[in-house]
Amino acid sequence: MATLPASRSVIMTRAFRAFESLFLAASAWLLGGLYWDGWAHGYGLPDSFWTIWHAAFYAGFGAVAVVLFAAIARARPTAPTWRAAIPAGYELATLGVIVFAFGGVFDAAWHTAFGIETSTDALLSPSHLILGTGIALMVSGPLVAAWKRRATGDLAHVLPAVLSLTALFSVFTFFSLFAGPYASLIGQGPRPSGSTLEKTLLGVYLFSGLAVGLALVALRNRTFPPGALTVMLGLNGVAMILMRGHTPLNIQVTFAAVAIAAGAVGDLMLWRLRPSIERVRELRAFAFLLPVAYFAIYLGVVVFFVGSGWTIHSLTGVVLLAGVIGLLLSFVFVGGREAT
Repeated sequence: MATLPASRSVIMTRAFRAFESLFLAASAWLLGGLYWDGWAHGYGLPDSFWTIWHAAFYAGFGAVAVVLFAAIARARPTAPTWRAAIPAGYELATLGVIVFAFGGVFDAAWHTAFGIETSTDALLSPSHLILGTGIALMVSGPLVAAWKRRATGDLAHVLPAVLSLTALFSVFTFFSLFAGPYASLIGQGPRPSGSTLEKTLLGVYLFSGLAVGLALVALRNRTFPPGALTVMLGLNGVAMILMRGHTPLNIQVTFAAVAIAAGAVGDLMLWRLRPSIERVRELRAFAFLLPVAYFAIYLGVVVFFVGSGWTIHSLTGVVLLAGVIGLLLSFVFVGGREAT
C-alpha cells in the first residue's frame, strides 16, 4: 500500500507528459498554418476563406482544441468542477480556445462587411488581432504550466516550457512582421533614406523589447536555462525566414544562421553571467548585451553579404539603441534596487 501513491504519481506524470507532447505538436500545427497563411500573403496569392493554408490553420486550431478538451473530459469524472478538470496551468490556454473561436466567427463577419485584408492590414485587422490573442493564450499553456509547478533545471527538463515560449515569441513576431528584422532588410540591405532608417529603428526597438522582455519573464520563473535562446531565436528566425520565402535561398540560409548564432551567443551570456533577480548587475548586463549581440551580428552580415548605404554612425547607433531598450526593460523588471 505504501508504494501505491508513488506509482500513481508516476502514472499521472507520464500521462501529463504525453498530453503536453500532443499539445505542443498541435500548437506547432496551428503555428505552421498561421505562417503558411503569412507566406501566401507575402506572395500575393489570391485569398479567400477557402484556401488550403486556411484549412491547415483552422485544422491546427481544431487539433489544439481536441487535445485540450479531451484531457479535460478525461479528468472530469474525478474533478469537482469542469474548471478543476482543466490540466494545471492550462486555464489561459482553455480561454484561448474560446477567444479564437469567437475571433473566427468575428473574422468571417468582418470579411463580409469590409472585404479581405491585404499587406499590413492583415496584421492590424481587429478580427485577426483577436485570433492572434487566442493563439497566444493557447500556445502559452506549457509555459504557464511549468511556472505553476515551479519546474526548473537544464534545457532537457524545461524544454516544453522553452518551446511554448518560442511559440509565444513567434506569435508576437508574426503580428509585428511589418517592423522587425525580417521586414525589409533581408534581400536589400539598409539604404540611406530617412524613412527606411526610421522604420528599421522602430523594428529594432520592438524586436529587442519582445526578445528581452520574454527572456526576463522566463528568467524570473527559472525556466530559461542556457540553450533556451538558441531554441527561441533559432526556431523563430527559421520560421520567419521560411515565411518570407520569396528571398533568395542563400540569403535565407545566411540569416537563419544569424538567428541561431545570435541565440548561441545569448546562451553563452546566460551561462557566464547567470542573470537573475538576485544578481541584478548581471541581469542588467544580459538585458543590454543580448539585443546588442543580435543586431551586431545581424547588421554585420547585412553589410558583408548585401551591402549598406548607411553610415558607420547609423549602423553602430542602431546596435547600441537596441541595448538601451533591453537595459530599460531590466529596470522595469527589478526596479532600481541593486544586488547586495
